[in-house]
Amino acid sequence: MSGKPAWLQSQIDDRTRAAAALGAAADQTNVCRSIAADLNSKGQDHTSDRFWRAAVAESHRLEDAASVEGFDVHDIGEEAARRR
Repeated sequence: MSGKPAWLQSQIDDRTRAAAALGAAADQTNVCRSIAADLNSKGQDHTSDRFWRAAVAESHRLEDAASVEGFDVHDIGEEAARRR
């Protein structure tokens, strides 16, 4: 038998998928934050900006995907802060 046992590969795949979900949600959170900060620094309201709204919608979708892997908004926020 060559390669990793199926049970081990399954655990590796699960952790890889979970890490990817957390990372994507955290990165998108930072995109939203960056867009808002940029607009606010120009004296503009970010809540009416269509790009910010689209980024937030994507952030919510990715948060939902991360929650399936067992992460909550606090986990995502901590990872986002770590990546900044």
